[in-house]
Amino acid sequence: MEAVDRALDLLEVFRDSEDLSLNELCKRAGQNKSRTFRLLHTLARRGYVERAADGQRFKLGLKLFEHATHFRRDVKQIAQPFMRQLHRQFNETINLAVIHNGEVLYIDLLESSRTFRMSAMIGSRMPVASTSLGKAMMSYGPENERESLLRQLPSPQARRLRQELETVRQRGYALDREENEPGVACVGAPIFDGRGGAVAAMSVSGPVARMVKQEKQIGATLVEICGEISRYMGFVGGLPGRSSNEAKAFVRASGSA
Repeated sequence: MEAVDRALDLLEVFRDSEDLSLNELCKRAGQNKSRTFRLLHTLARRGYVERAADGQRFKLGLKLFEHATHFRRDVKQIAQPFMRQLHRQFNETINLAVIHNGEVLYIDLLESSRTFRMSAMIGSRMPVASTSLGKAMMSYGPENERESLLRQLPSPQARRLRQELETVRQRGYALDREENEPGVACVGAPIFDGRGGAVAAMSVSGPVARMVKQEKQIGATLVEICGEISRYMGFVGGLPGRSSNEAKAFVRASGSA
């Protein structure tokens, strides 16, 4: 298991860099040169790492990107009928995203048919700290990654965001009220995989005037729907923020009001 841990440590070093030299890899992974070289040789043989064009540096191989593409295809396929359900119910823009290289990456969306609507593009990127999608995933993500992001923010903003993330964990969904675009509000909830990691998120976005009137209903509906998607992804835990029965009761009550 130690060898697996060291190999994963090595792969994670590439998260913030496109390619690295052997010395840089050793320093960042905290491993000696001979062990690092052996691990690189094994990872290269399996396609997870490859040499850069100069022959002296290393970069992530195609195998990892193949796995990432397969995962995104899976979560998109699972999420699409639920996205259509949300779209029919609220007729606002529905977004599906993951965190990639420290940013929110949009991997699918359904635009509202209304004239005044929120628009995005598949493949576009947004900040983690100021989007409902990013905050939803960040709230349930690894603590070290959360703290790393918070340390990059000015102290007052970091304190506010830390409190907000705790609120997200309590209620199960995140909010973005004009944090990125004037007049636009978003509600987002996390999607979990079989290991319990918040690997994706879904949001409903629209004009502030329409969204604030139904934030609670959208939030509760998202928690339930993202919980269903999570179960298809292999997740066996309860819904975040509130129990499954409470969320379903809230959705039913809101829908009949």
